[in-house]
Amino acid sequence: MMNLKSKYFDMIRAERRRETVADHTPRCDWPACDAAAPHPAPAGPREAGRRHFCREHITQYNMSYDFFEGMSAEDVEQYRMGATTGHRPTWSLGARRGAPGNWQFEDPLEIMAHAGPVSGETVNGRRVSTGQKRALDILDLDVKATAEDVRAAYKSLVKKFHPDANGGDRKHEERLQRVIKAHEYLKASGFC
Repeated sequence: MMNLKSKYFDMIRAERRRETVADHTPRCDWPACDAAAPHPAPAGPREAGRRHFCREHITQYNMSYDFFEGMSAEDVEQYRMGATTGHRPTWSLGARRGAPGNWQFEDPLEIMAHAGPVSGETVNGRRVSTGQKRALDILDLDVKATAEDVRAAYKSLVKKFHPDANGGDRKHEERLQRVIKAHEYLKASGFC
């Protein structure tokens, strides 16, 4: 038999009543209806939030709901046109072609400090592409090089790697071809 004056009696607890789904289901927002309302609906086109209805009243509410109520014909047409793109900004094809990307970001640890300018950035008012940067690397120049620097580097490298200057030795021929192609690329791209 259980002793109600026992020191262990306080530790015994009866199981709590479990909450049911019906406890959390909101009540119907229809006037004079107190049924469970598991069906949410938008409050209105210009009202925030949701309303909840029972099965019987959700169908009546949906049939009477008009999103465009109170809007002019021009507003309805403007909304319809915006809906084709999800109301996001758009522009004509090719209209933003020349806009460079914004690659500026905070680098407190200076991890990217050695990288130099990102391809597509402007240096001395001139935009330098990735291909131009590669060609300048072949000529041992940086992106700040001028047209005169390119010509001088090209001239000295051709003299250095040309087989006639090396006594007919052709071991630098591949490097010479890369120097010539890099110079041609820079000329064709308008760098020099």
